Amino acid sequence: MNEKIEIKKKKAAAAEIPIHSIREGAVAASIWRRMSPAGYEYFDFSLCRSWKSLSSGGTGNSRNFFSRNQVELIKVVEEACRWIAAHELEQESNREERN
Repeated sequence: MNEKIEIKKKKAAAAEIPIHSIREGAVAASIWRRMSPAGYEYFDFSLCRSWKSLSSGGTGNSRNFFSRNQVELIKVVEEACRWIAAHELEQESNREERN
């Protein structure tokens, strides 16, 4: 029973803040460490675009993009995928060392 509670605690803590962020211009990728219900850890990423209103000066983030964000999106997605691939290799190597 304690093991299930620990997995839930780890899952909740891991979901709160990204473990790494990558930014290119207004586009950013947040990389998250997740845990499956079976206890398997994995990485994924989310994308956002920051904006600033010219009329009010207000700022915010959006999950929507314009065609003009294409170059930044490509760079951010490629870098996020490279980061995740490198850390997945590291995780696999650590698992093998423990066994």
